Amino acid sequence: MKISDALNEDELSRLAIHTVKVGDVYEITMTEANGIKPKAGDSSRDKYFVVLGFDSTGIAYGGVIINSQINKNLPAHLRMYHMPIKHSKYPFLRYDSFVDCVRLKMAYPHKFDEWNFLGAIDDYDLELIIGTIKESPAESEEHLSLFGL
Repeated sequence: MKISDALNEDELSRLAIHTVKVGDVYEITMTEANGIKPKAGDSSRDKYFVVLGFDSTGIAYGGVIINSQINKNLPAHLRMYHMPIKHSKYPFLRYDSFVDCVRLKMAYPHKFDEWNFLGAIDDYDLELIIGTIKESPAESEEHLSLFGL
């Protein structure tokens, strides 16, 4: 029996609020509602989500995703907002990857029982990631402030 089997949605959300920390990395199934465009024919994609902040109500978490490659269709001025991250430093990665710091994505704790904790980003890299997303021309101060950034 999983702990989530014994908890209702509100209890799962409260558990997430007290468990999830900035810098934590989770594998999460994401959809367009989270800001992820699934591949043709799919309704969702499993992504590695790095938590960067929380909204004031605890209903949504802001963060960035880790991709294995930079989307070649992105304009060059946005590709530069992808921070390289090494498998040798973060063993939960399957291979060297990139943190997409173009735009914050959102995740919702009501599905916390479906999240798979992978590890955490160290303080040095976390500061670089937060600094990079704050500089992104595709992100607004208002949106960042929703998540305490």
